[in-house]
Amino acid sequence: MINLYIIVEGQSEEKFIREILSPYFVSKNIFLYPERVITGRNRQGKACKGGGDSYKLYKNHLQKRIKQFQKQKNYYFTTMIDLYALPNDFPKLKDAEEYYNNKYRYVSFLEEAFYKDIGYKKFFPYIQLHEYETLLFCDIDSIVDEFFDLEDNKLYEKIIKDIQVYDNIELINDSKETAPSKRLDRYTNGEYCGRKTTASINILKNIDIEIIKDRCKHFNAWLEKIQILSL
Repeated sequence: MINLYIIVEGQSEEKFIREILSPYFVSKNIFLYPERVITGRNRQGKACKGGGDSYKLYKNHLQKRIKQFQKQKNYYFTTMIDLYALPNDFPKLKDAEEYYNNKYRYVSFLEEAFYKDIGYKKFFPYIQLHEYETLLFCDIDSIVDEFFDLEDNKLYEKIIKDIQVYDNIELINDSKETAPSKRLDRYTNGEYCGRKTTASINILKNIDIEIIKDRCKHFNAWLEKIQILSL
């Protein structure tokens, strides 16, 4: 039995792992435990989770879990955090700019810097290109169906026209105006932002995970690393 802790930055990613990735891997005897990074504590001392805006928060959370389970044979650790708006104190972030025009080289460089900074062989970081919402664009029909009547194909045509310049879904732009989440919010007049967690899971549950793997090679590589743990 393999136990894998996945440190995530938000509720949507946590829910995605619990409801979609966990059932996918349980048949392979791999059990996933997503945890939102602790960003602080309220006046009562209760942990506040999600939306980590500092690399130090991720590092501290990981180190705490590694220390807790490092003597256990079958415990591993990974992450699911967005490349978009990556914390400014992320290791080697400035050095990575050399590869910015090649996004796969860029994200791999950052993941390697993350791995080296944590310094633990059973840790393999994953940084999502460019956002969690990237995965939703693997099936435009599922997006439209969540928000509108499929018989009205205006939204479908709008999204297709908007992203047709991208041969690769994972390379949808990462700017403040064109990041996947910003696009979804614009398509739905703000409705996506209002119910992001529920809507995104509804959409992803309607997309075969094999389709996501096929259309998102960096995401697929991460899932293959997880699967190899059981071999």
